[in-house]
Amino acid sequence: MVKSRKTARGSLTVEAAIVIPIILISILWIVEKGIDLYTETVALVQEQEMWEEFYPAEMFRKMELLENTWDH
Repeated sequence: MVKSRKTARGSLTVEAAIVIPIILISILWIVEKGIDLYTETVALVQEQEMWEEFYPAEMFRKMELLENTWDH
């Protein structure tokens, strides 16, 4: 009976030695893909020049002024 108890403990250690690295590698891979996605998004936003020239409040005021002058 003592042998089966030690065998069970040993098999759990072996299984954990196989499963835990797989889980850690999977987590690190997911984190790496998230960082890659973030850097790609930052680069894409920096490349878009239209965001630097786009002022929605100013555009709205100009359209309102245009409508007011067009109506009168």
